[in-house]
Amino acid sequence: MDAVLIDQATDILNGTLPQLVKRKPFMTYVYTNYGLLNDIFNGRVKVGGGDEVKWFVSLGDENNARHRGNWDEDTHNVLNVQHAVKAPWVRASTNLSYNMIEQDMNSGAAAIYDVIDSKYDNCLRELSDEMYKGIVGAPTSSTDKYNPQGLPCWFSIGTNGSTGGWTGYSAHYNDGSTPGDTYDIGGIASSASSNARWGSYYADHDGDLDESLLSILDTALRKLNFEGPMHPRALDDTGRGAGKFSMYSNDNVIRNINALLAKSDDQAGFRINSHYANNPVIKGVEIKYVAPLDTANVSTFGTDPIFGVNKDMFFPVMLNRWDFKIGKPRQRDNQAVVMTVDIDVVYAYKCLSRQFGGFLINAQ
Repeated sequence: MDAVLIDQATDILNGTLPQLVKRKPFMTYVYTNYGLLNDIFNGRVKVGGGDEVKWFVSLGDENNARHRGNWDEDTHNVLNVQHAVKAPWVRASTNLSYNMIEQDMNSGAAAIYDVIDSKYDNCLRELSDEMYKGIVGAPTSSTDKYNPQGLPCWFSIGTNGSTGGWTGYSAHYNDGSTPGDTYDIGGIASSASSNARWGSYYADHDGDLDESLLSILDTALRKLNFEGPMHPRALDDTGRGAGKFSMYSNDNVIRNINALLAKSDDQAGFRINSHYANNPVIKGVEIKYVAPLDTANVSTFGTDPIFGVNKDMFFPVMLNRWDFKIGKPRQRDNQAVVMTVDIDVVYAYKCLSRQFGGFLINAQ
């Protein structure tokens, strides 16, 4: 085969270069993994109207059920056992701006890449980063109208030293104290003696990421009826259904659990592809990595947290027509050739049952 001449090589490069430079710029990300964000928002629902999200939960008994004799009188207690649960709307927004003259300069044969398309992708990424932090976030005080009530609010820190129980009665503000000041999540006061069924499941692993942690997880999964998929995930890979149960934690916890599972393997030889290739699985329930949990938060989720989530019971509610709404391009003030496009999300997190919706295991 004859050698390719320099002139021929140059012609090939010139013919190929326009296709290369029209590709989108590579996107850089704040986090390496967005599994929690994708899981939770795959199960979002839309509702229309209302100044807040409101639903009801039954937390008490009328005490009319009992074994009776054939001639015993019936009991007719009539008690209001329904409680209204409330969650405030929060708004997350971003925008992109572009110069119409520069956009025209970068069009046609001279186009390097689509400026607006690239800016739009970056806007969504920034908005996703903000909302990702919000899933594991909490309001800073009673007057905080900006931060959503995320996982640590609905599945909260409970009794220090507890090996497992429904002691997460109150949510905690992200106010820097250890733990944060308490408030009534959903507007319902809960304690051991009042509305105890509104408490969430909590356990304190006390920083012991050893075999005792596996026992704590075993108990939590059993008591909350968290079961792995009953049929192949490929048949139902949505945020709900067969894969509705998930656990989420940080790098330190997952690394230690992987090592524990490898150590406990009773088969001959060390199988790195078996124990370190994927996320660890405990009793059929996967533990997924969440980067924002790498940094401890003494006010809300403590150190080395593990959240268990039933995605049939915990999910985002989106205000109708504000589910990542893209506004019409508008002119910027005093800049006739600059256009801005807004992207807005109005949502709240809804938990149908704190009792069985999830759990928190951490070190306080």
